[in-house]
Amino acid sequence: MRQTDPRCRATAFVAEKSPPSTSLVDRAPFGICRSSLSRDRCISVNAAFCQMLGYTEQELLQLGLSQDVYQPTPNYPGLVEVLVRERKLPAQEAILQRKDGTLLRARVTAFLSEDEDGVLDYVDSYLEDLTEQSALEEQIRAVQKLEAVGRLAGGVAHDFNNILLVIKLSTEIMLGQVTPDNPLTRSLLQVSHAAERAAALTKHMLAFSRRQVMQPRVVNINSVVNDTLHMLRRIIGEDVQVVPRLAEELANTTLDPDQLSQIVFNLAVNARDAMSEGGTLQIETGNVELDAGYSQKHRLVQPGRYVMLAVTDTGTGISKADLPRIFDPFFTTKEMGKGTGLGLSIVYGIVKQSGGYIWVYSELGLGTTFKLYFPVTASSVGVAPPKVEVAERPNGETILIVEDDVAIRANVRNCVQHLGYTALEASSGAAALRLCEQLHGNVDLVMTDLVMTDLVMPGMSGLELAQQLTQRFPAVALLFTSGYSEDGVARRGLLRDATVFLEKPYTVADLAHAVQRALSERPVASIPVAESDPIARSAGSRC
Repeated sequence: MRQTDPRCRATAFVAEKSPPSTSLVDRAPFGICRSSLSRDRCISVNAAFCQMLGYTEQELLQLGLSQDVYQPTPNYPGLVEVLVRERKLPAQEAILQRKDGTLLRARVTAFLSEDEDGVLDYVDSYLEDLTEQSALEEQIRAVQKLEAVGRLAGGVAHDFNNILLVIKLSTEIMLGQVTPDNPLTRSLLQVSHAAERAAALTKHMLAFSRRQVMQPRVVNINSVVNDTLHMLRRIIGEDVQVVPRLAEELANTTLDPDQLSQIVFNLAVNARDAMSEGGTLQIETGNVELDAGYSQKHRLVQPGRYVMLAVTDTGTGISKADLPRIFDPFFTTKEMGKGTGLGLSIVYGIVKQSGGYIWVYSELGLGTTFKLYFPVTASSVGVAPPKVEVAERPNGETILIVEDDVAIRANVRNCVQHLGYTALEASSGAAALRLCEQLHGNVDLVMTDLVMTDLVMPGMSGLELAQQLTQRFPAVALLFTSGYSEDGVARRGLLRDATVFLEKPYTVADLAHAVQRALSERPVASIPVAESDPIARSAGSRC
């Protein structure tokens, strides 16, 4: 009997199993191969293994496994040792090289058996292609990265909005107290303009983090695109030809039309910058069915009916290295001073907050296509609610300001008093309720945050405060304000139940108009915050 130490011959810890001559092995969806440790060659392979690597059966039988098929990895020697010692190798990942030179991740299970001479030399291996799993893992990692950055951006923007609110309100009050020829007027105006620019930046950050306040309604994307085209042609210039291809009988979807317009503008401006010498910008819409096959390739997508919006340019394209990063905030390939890197991150945030999906297809020199998919709704397009213009002047009404931040509370109080109202303060929801009880409900309006997300007002969120106020004092008007609205609460429709909503940072004029509207729309209907609603119960307190 031939005596051979299998440790000396273990030049390849896996090859694949020798299929018995049965159609079961030949038709197996995973690779099967039998190899020889001593010869470092395959003895027999099935069709799936050949297809995985791109070789014919005869080509594979001539290759050296350790040199031509398996790529060396740090744990390679240990796996060989396990195979020889245990006579089997549990499922392990290995890297293989295809005929075209590309690498393939595979999950390998192997068994060591005796050859015809009784020597442990045959390795029967089973290989599962992990290419699809790798793509899914990459998608998940990208989403998780964007989610983490989004949470950070949303938190920073929200806190920054509170700071900007103090700056804007204080500046406006001071501007109202100085004459235009006062030396301080110019400096105050500069501060005011800088605050406005900063507020616009925080809106972009909130859009990316999916925490900006949205006003979704049933819309037809064709109508929004048509309304945008005229201004779009003026923005992108004469060198770029805009070609709309809008589908007839396009289904409806639920979106904020203003946010959808921002998507179109951002994608169009991005495309224009990629076509410095001119080109074609095509905007296409269509009804599509994303089936299970599409969902398998894009595991984050739910199968169903969608409305597609595609924006295609004939520009320079995007490199493979840059594609994974294009939705990252502040990432840009443009020259210094020619781009903030926020355009595509804003688009991504709006699409995701709207319940849609976005994919990008691009190659250098061949242009870029962004495809956006939004779920179809069977509802009909509604009419946008008219903006209510209120011209009433203050008549001594009492306003209770519920705010945990001392600086914000003081500034809002000053503004309310400056507008001619009587101002009261409370640093928490519980304190606001106690004050209303002491005054026997003689408060005309309570101004509080819609959704407070940190435990700053212990035990009571703005929504819970609103619920209790409407139950105990139904004649008290409510004015909600916040830097953003959480996704879950927005989807539950609580924004629709709010009488008036004021987004931070706001101006004195915005505050005056919102207070007048809230007072004119009394009494306020009860706000349904179910005790079983975990978001409403767990909402903390942060304006």
